[in-house]
Amino acid sequence: MNSSYTALEFYPESSRKSIHIGIIPDGGRRWATNHKVSVRESYLRTKQLLAEIVDKLYANGIFEISLYLSSKENFKRPDNEVMAFNSVSIDAISDEIFQIAISRKINVKVAGLKGNLPEKYQAKIEFIEKETCSFENARLNLCIAYNPIEEIQQAFQKADGPDDFINHLWIKNPVDLIVRTGGANLLSNFIPLQSAYARLFFVDKLFNDINWNDFESIIKTYRLLDRKYGT
Repeated sequence: MNSSYTALEFYPESSRKSIHIGIIPDGGRRWATNHKVSVRESYLRTKQLLAEIVDKLYANGIFEISLYLSSKENFKRPDNEVMAFNSVSIDAISDEIFQIAISRKINVKVAGLKGNLPEKYQAKIEFIEKETCSFENARLNLCIAYNPIEEIQQAFQKADGPDDFINHLWIKNPVDLIVRTGGANLLSNFIPLQSAYARLFFVDKLFNDINWNDFESIIKTYRLLDRKYGT
């Protein structure tokens, strides 16, 4: 990549009027402990709540959403947690996410190391991506087994030059704002290249305790901000 290719070129204001929101739904395991339920039950609550919020975000004019469902490192957790996550997220892709995508004509993509996932998981991903590939109303990126280093390495390997690099990222559009629940003020490797100029909103509530009013308030606050790009 040549030195004249600046960060601002990767994240132009241009004519983008739609919003790309990133969501890090943190706090599932703590919520399970607080409510004395299994991790699977907590993930089921997260699945239902995410579906409700995602659907309302699209209904309120959000064009693109990137959900941080799991990092590559999350799959090093205890087997029971990994199995619970896989089971619930497969069901979500087959049910809630698929229904929202079909009804709203949303293009769904998975960003991550798909080959590391169980075959059943890979099959569900392949199906929803194929069924929604022609949709253009909105976009939904599911970060699953995500690792930014692998994303960037792959893009460099496939690109024909600096001008082609961005076309080979798993997620191509810059993020405008990121909402992380659970009280931690860090991004945990969530699409760092795409998030270079994103506004960050950290919410103390665990994700399973959040509601639509929380998101609505954040979006209203964001729309009042003056975007900054380091100049």
